[in-house]
Amino acid sequence: MRQILGYCVAALSAVAGWVTGPVAFASDYPSRPVTLVVPYPPGGPNDVIARTMAPELSKVLGQQIIVENRPGAGGNTATGYAAKAAADGYTVLLPGIPFAVNPYIFAKVPYAITDFKPISIVAQGPLVLVAHSSLGLKSVAELIAAAKSKPGSIAYASGGIGTSLHLAGEFFKRSAGVDLLHIPYKGTGELMPDLLAGRTPVAFISPLVVRQHVESGRLVPLGVTSLKPMRGMEQVPTIAQSGLPGFEAYGWYGLLVPSATPGDVVEKLSAASAQVLKSSAVQEKLFSLGMDIIQTSPAEADAYIKAETAKWGKLVKEANIKVE
Repeated sequence: MRQILGYCVAALSAVAGWVTGPVAFASDYPSRPVTLVVPYPPGGPNDVIARTMAPELSKVLGQQIIVENRPGAGGNTATGYAAKAAADGYTVLLPGIPFAVNPYIFAKVPYAITDFKPISIVAQGPLVLVAHSSLGLKSVAELIAAAKSKPGSIAYASGGIGTSLHLAGEFFKRSAGVDLLHIPYKGTGELMPDLLAGRTPVAFISPLVVRQHVESGRLVPLGVTSLKPMRGMEQVPTIAQSGLPGFEAYGWYGLLVPSATPGDVVEKLSAASAQVLKSSAVQEKLFSLGMDIIQTSPAEADAYIKAETAKWGKLVKEANIKVE
């Protein structure tokens, strides 16, 4: 029966190819290079993960994986592009939290979450709350006290409205009952000069971009957003341990394809990503960045994204976070 069904599918696909163009199936997929679309500029976590995984995916799939950065509009530019791409497995998106929350933040976005089918969540990483050394702060408790003494006087930087850096800051403000001034930038790279100069002296940020500045003493780590100590920064207490029980926030990163992508192609990409995430080269790199590998099945990834959408969508509504 399975063989007969296979012949039927092959026949139908041949007809569909004659009418609408070739359709990729796992038996011959991939037969040409695959584009891995990153919604942000080079240098950020999404980009680093993409460029770490790409060579290993190329080995597993037997085709070149081309990393393509398409920054703009808080990730909407790349996501809209990927949503309209052919559903053949040759365009894969590597987004994060903004994918789930931008529909709540923007009046209009060029995609719906249902336009995509998850392949896997590949990693999640806690953020570190840092303060410029000029503030003289050494702990989360001291930051909360300083913020309460002068509401709105301490500014925190983020990589843009709706990024994990921004949402962690808003979650902190609501959890601690403080007023911090949010200064959004166009990406992590743009905020770093002002953070390092002390002009925007506080940030929730990925450890991969601040580790050297923490080691030099220029930035002081106050806490991490995971419930357990962060790999590589074990000496930094968690925010949950520092007076805000249950505080938890992560940047996460997944692989998605257009929703009409054939199921067998999705399964082949899922199996390939699982194999890649077991490689020592990928694990060493991601672990060195303080990230946890959380390879999932497509169904598990779908449930994960739905849970994140519900959690952060609620915060966005309550905090009335909008892009004007």
